[in-house]
Amino acid sequence: MVAELEQKIFKYDLLENKILFVRLDEDDDYPQEVTGLAAMKLAAKYKRPTILARLNDEGYDRGSIRNVADCELQDLKKFLNDSGYFEWVQGHANAAGASILDSKLHSFHQYANEALKEINFNEGMYDVNFIREADASDLEDLIYDLASNTNIYGQGNPEPLIFVPNIYLDRTDYKVIGTNKDTVRFEKNGVIFIKFHANDLIEQLNSCNEIKISIVGKPNINEWMGNRSPQIMIEDYEVIDDLLAF
Repeated sequence: MVAELEQKIFKYDLLENKILFVRLDEDDDYPQEVTGLAAMKLAAKYKRPTILARLNDEGYDRGSIRNVADCELQDLKKFLNDSGYFEWVQGHANAAGASILDSKLHSFHQYANEALKEINFNEGMYDVNFIREADASDLEDLIYDLASNTNIYGQGNPEPLIFVPNIYLDRTDYKVIGTNKDTVRFEKNGVIFIKFHANDLIEQLNSCNEIKISIVGKPNINEWMGNRSPQIMIEDYEVIDDLLAF
């Protein structure tokens, strides 16, 4: 069902709107009880609030809404009700049923696109393949296994991402390197973590004596002078806590 709905999404450029609205046609013969599940799958994949609805004989689009987990828009139900375009939205804050006149849909999209223009629903959200603590006993082996098969990655099979939470760093743990002094490098339990173009991170590191950081990165093998070492190329990070910054 989701695969077929994705064809509709791209055919009609539905991702142009801040809220993904997919209308089921008469030939979309899906059981009504799986509408919410399909909406949840689409919201998770495309990282935006999603409405999956069917047009009835009275001219109303009625179906299910699902929100993106942990996004800035914390109450999708309230947002839709407050817009004034919906006949009703009933259920939980981010998982509910909804009804809107099909004739109001275009105006609603204009309203929502303007009201939500400052929110990037994709920002800071990643579909990670592995979660490991920095001291995990299998992290080195995992990196070697994944980074030794780079020829299998490409369109439809992207490079895997590893999430490493709650890494403690003090001023002695990291180095700022590179010609432009904008690369951060640190090592934990035999694994090198490296971030290029890291001026913002450098500023945060220099502002306190100790921090806790969580990272998302790609596995890589560093080879130098015949030596091989596992490393993670940091794609994004979040500083969790300035432990000693009072």
